[in-house]
Amino acid sequence: MALVASPPVALALAASGVDLPLTGLLCLALAFGAAGRPTGAGLALAAAGALKWTAWPAVAVVVALLAATTGRRTALRCAGLAAAGTALLVLPWLLCAPGPMLRQVFAFPLGRGPWPTPAASPLPGRLLADLGPAGWGAAVGLLLLGGAAVGLSLLLRPPRCAVAAADRLAAGLALAFLLAPAGRFGYLALPLFLSAFVRLAARRHPPT
Repeated sequence: MALVASPPVALALAASGVDLPLTGLLCLALAFGAAGRPTGAGLALAAAGALKWTAWPAVAVVVALLAATTGRRTALRCAGLAAAGTALLVLPWLLCAPGPMLRQVFAFPLGRGPWPTPAASPLPGRLLADLGPAGWGAAVGLLLLGGAAVGLSLLLRPPRCAVAAADRLAAGLALAFLLAPAGRFGYLALPLFLSAFVRLAARRHPPT
């Protein structure tokens, strides 16, 4: 599994296209959420969350969508399935090899792993991190503030359709990629695709 593989293997697996199934699962989760189907949404989120941490913000967005359209009970069911499913898929690897997993899942994307990350585009977070420990801390602080702002927006003005949910998720992911201490321009393709694809799909198949 890529989470605990050696650096060359991990990079090879990443290059093989993990982002493609991840993107499909996120679109599926948004579609299930908009249709009021918490079980399907939760399972899609669990599979996506086990693939890559990029999917974790989608849990908050889909849960907010379900809470606003179908009620708290269905939203909690979706959240429970997403959390339990992700844990079921990831926990065995965390127990077997906690060090490699933590280094590759958390330290490596933040530019704090034992190997240099290829994600080195001159984005704001990366430029701050290059200033030294204080700059890295500032980048992480801004990243957390951006996440908190998106979370607050979900509470105050939750999305009520797939397009609004996709746009909110796209905004959160774009902020994360821009402010992360290690990132590259190519990452921004994911939020752009999510927003555009869901909007086009909604126009092609409007709700009845």
